[in-house]
Amino acid sequence: MRVCETGVVSSREIRDSLDAVGSNPDADWRRMLREAVADTHHLVHLMGVGNELRTDDAVGLEIISSLRSRLGSAPTPGIKIHAGSPMPERLLAKLASEEGRIIVFDAVEASGGPGEVVFRSMADTKYGFFGTHNIPLRLVPGLTARLGDVFIVGVQPASLEVGQGLTGKVRESVREIVGVVAEGVAERV
Repeated sequence: MRVCETGVVSSREIRDSLDAVGSNPDADWRRMLREAVADTHHLVHLMGVGNELRTDDAVGLEIISSLRSRLGSAPTPGIKIHAGSPMPERLLAKLASEEGRIIVFDAVEASGGPGEVVFRSMADTKYGFFGTHNIPLRLVPGLTARLGDVFIVGVQPASLEVGQGLTGKVRESVREIVGVVAEGVAERV
């Protein structure tokens, strides 16, 4: 649990408040992401998923790159930033065996407008929630027992065509997500 300005917030309360996120564009994903990162009772693993050769599918990789640039090379206590991998299933399986909360940044098909952000507990996602992968990440071996500690920050892509560089709306979302994560990191120190 974590004490904040509004009182005590447990990990369960964060997860419970996620039900509306993704289906409700007005849901406060910013607050929930900031609190998930700021919670000093958890080691937080941040990882990006994507394919840099499919335009907006690279959003997770871009978020991780931007976080590293913004936060610098000095380690932040309780925060581990993991480089993107062409095989995110392996990294997720490894992280599933470690302590802490896992936050995954990725492009997701959430039937929203380009650049729309969703924040969900992996436990609340369904098979097929991820439209940019052959296998939903929640099916990674070893992760099923930890789904309540794994969160997805997804950005609705505008394009998944072959090419490099993010589209405008998705790039705006990257800046906003990085800012929110940086606020959460600042609250930890």
